[in-house]
Amino acid sequence: MSTTNWLPVLSADSLDAAQQKVYDRAVKKLEIDPENVPSFVLKMVNVPDLLKDTYMNVSRHILTGGALKLETKLIIAATVAGHAGNEEIASFFADKARALEVTDEQLYEAAGIAATSTSYNFYYKFRSLFEGQDFEGFNPGLRASLFMNPTQGKAFAELVNIVISTINGCKSCVNGHVHDALGLGITKEQMDEALRTGSIVMAMSTFCNA
Repeated sequence: MSTTNWLPVLSADSLDAAQQKVYDRAVKKLEIDPENVPSFVLKMVNVPDLLKDTYMNVSRHILTGGALKLETKLIIAATVAGHAGNEEIASFFADKARALEVTDEQLYEAAGIAATSTSYNFYYKFRSLFEGQDFEGFNPGLRASLFMNPTQGKAFAELVNIVISTINGCKSCVNGHVHDALGLGITKEQMDEALRTGSIVMAMSTFCNA
């Protein structure tokens, strides 16, 4: 039986020169306290080039403002990591959001929107997988209060819906939410930034969940 760990969490004092260089840069670019480095960094440093790409992507596309406010991107990042099942990465982005006065209620609401979106994604994804019209007249009958009256506004909810529906692979849901988002005045640039945030966090979570 092999004693080699699959993607181990390395210790900071065991890194070789190449790993150490990328690790030090990651801690700086991700704005991490050197005395409290999250384990996902020490797991990703097994592949220095991946960690380098990650800290550059996060720094450039998530930890900076743009078409979307920084707070919005951090909430989306935390929501996506939680949706992907990585509590540590979700907490990393959630803590950065809290530092900008985002409340727990806002973070939890976003997670609730993602969960509600998933219920619809699951239901309607079947329609795109089934080759026939037999179920077209059926209505899901699922409650979605968070879609109707989100405290952060319907535009924010649609951004979360677009990202989560894309992750869940529901074509009709993506099309519907993009249409609704445009009707609410969300720009294509804002949707693009939300999707880019989701793509970066999904990559981080996928690797670290292994």
